[in-house]
Amino acid sequence: MGLKVGRIVKEFVFKSLLDQHIKMDLHGNKKKLSGILVEVSENQLELECTPQDLEKLEPDEQIRIFFYLQNNYHTFEATVIEKHDGHLFLTHPEGVYKNPQRKFERIKLEQPIQVFFTLQGKKVELNFPKADFPIPEAEPEIAEDFAVSGIQRLTSKFHQKMSKIVSTSNITMMRNKIPATYEEKLMAATGKILWIPCVDEDFISVDPFTEERIITKKDLVKYEESFNTPVHIITSKLGNILFEKQKKKIFSEAYCPVLYDQYLVGYLYITNRDERRKRISRDSIDYLYEFAKVLSYSLKLNGYFASETSGQQRYEAPIIDMSASGLLFAHTLPSLSKDLLIHTDIDLTVKIMDKKLVIGSRVRRKFKDNERCYFGVQFLNFAEDDFRFLFELLYGRPYTMDEEDRWEGGSPPPPLDLFE
Repeated sequence: MGLKVGRIVKEFVFKSLLDQHIKMDLHGNKKKLSGILVEVSENQLELECTPQDLEKLEPDEQIRIFFYLQNNYHTFEATVIEKHDGHLFLTHPEGVYKNPQRKFERIKLEQPIQVFFTLQGKKVELNFPKADFPIPEAEPEIAEDFAVSGIQRLTSKFHQKMSKIVSTSNITMMRNKIPATYEEKLMAATGKILWIPCVDEDFISVDPFTEERIITKKDLVKYEESFNTPVHIITSKLGNILFEKQKKKIFSEAYCPVLYDQYLVGYLYITNRDERRKRISRDSIDYLYEFAKVLSYSLKLNGYFASETSGQQRYEAPIIDMSASGLLFAHTLPSLSKDLLIHTDIDLTVKIMDKKLVIGSRVRRKFKDNERCYFGVQFLNFAEDDFRFLFELLYGRPYTMDEEDRWEGGSPPPPLDLFE
């Protein structure tokens, strides 16, 4: 990442960006734009950008910012709060880093990628996101119209039924993924359904179900408060979420989590758009809730969770981010932290779509917080065709020789001291 600057230097950096109107390059996943800083506060940054460029970004999207100041390249990460009238509002970053040291930018994954390796005879898989709430163990009551034994039949029946009452229906599985969108993070944090009967109105204030199935506005405020978000920002953010959905011509929608054991294994999504301006009904939400339980139970019966329940040692360790030169993953159990040491060499197997990459790798970093141990892994050796495939998948552009002389954010390679 580079050298983190101190608090006083950080204040000087933002004052210089403000006073000198220095161009800042903004990188999202497979997207780039630029802007200048026009306002700084304790909680947020305001940038002026080309309105057409701002269409590329969405609220809650994490982006990386790069700029050149006083003969040094700098970078920081921030989250999009809102955008309007050519202005972009970002969260104030926790840290600013000087002289980036990574060869390639780390990317938050948007699609399923399965990664595993063997450590002392134990297969370690980086897989499902872990839920932040207790999930009761109970077999669902099976209605007659549910075909539990056949997953394909079951999901086909779901889409067939939904096609009669909503514009769109989707089933998303979370294997090999961590919650990335705002809605996915909400479901992982609460285990409840996000139901928006009409985006022209407000979020639901009272859950109509006795089992507390629905994410209410109170839940949303509580979720934001857990990140110490100021009250005025929360109000603005929630309003902007509904506004962005209106811009996408969404009229009504619902996200329903599919839960198994302590995992968010997937979710159901239905929406009515402008061509079908009808509220998603309470009965439809009840159907989603029951279907999600049956789908989870059916997945279990069909062996979808076989590796989780087998005698094989398995660790829940979601990938945090990934670049063309390495990845970062986290783990909650102390056993892996004890076994996987810095400078340990491992062969990572990466499965992406229908492709399987085997990458010789080495553990370079290891650090902890109150809940997890984090491992930074560097890729050392893999086939050139596989490297080019991964590069284009992550960055949305083909690899060229121009990349050889650039490091993250366009900075030059760090100096190499052979006698250090």
